Amino acid sequence: MHVYLREEPVDLQMKEVEAEGLVAPDSGLIPMAFFSGLNETPSFRAFLPPETVNILHQVITGPVRLGLMAEEPEDPAQEIQAMVGLSIPVDELPDGMVPEEVESEEGETEPWKPGAEGWRADGWKDDAGEADDDEAPRTILLAFAPLVRISRRHPADFGEELADLLESALSGATKPSLEARVDRMLGL
Repeated sequence: MHVYLREEPVDLQMKEVEAEGLVAPDSGLIPMAFFSGLNETPSFRAFLPPETVNILHQVITGPVRLGLMAEEPEDPAQEIQAMVGLSIPVDELPDGMVPEEVESEEGETEPWKPGAEGWRADGWKDDAGEADDDEAPRTILLAFAPLVRISRRHPADFGEELADLLESALSGATKPSLEARVDRMLGL
């Protein structure tokens, strides 16, 4: 699995849109469009359960850091199927969303955890605090929208491909995947 994290935060707005017949009315899914900056064209589209929409409303309160994750196809001619996600520091997750393994690690303060010298006097407490300051905050990627690239632009560099795919989507230069597949079948 490859993950690309965009360095610069993005102003992202989400709006409920018409389903356009792509999902059954009784499915319980909400058709959403995500707009980057002042673009009038959606950057991402997704059909989401109400719980996910509520979580996204809680975490999209200002500029957000986006990421893209995807498996690299074995054949460069195959389409890329990726998921767009929000990179969220674990300590900023809404209540009830902190993974169990993170919660269980928070209470561990054994002196031997930070290193071999941790057992000496009370120095382990100071060392543990310094280690946390040097590290980037622990984050998760909350995936919320699919993103597909039908034809690769950078077949020799998958990381560059993911960066280009996300930037293209943010600029509004993408089509819904169904529309792109129809265009490909028609040779457009």
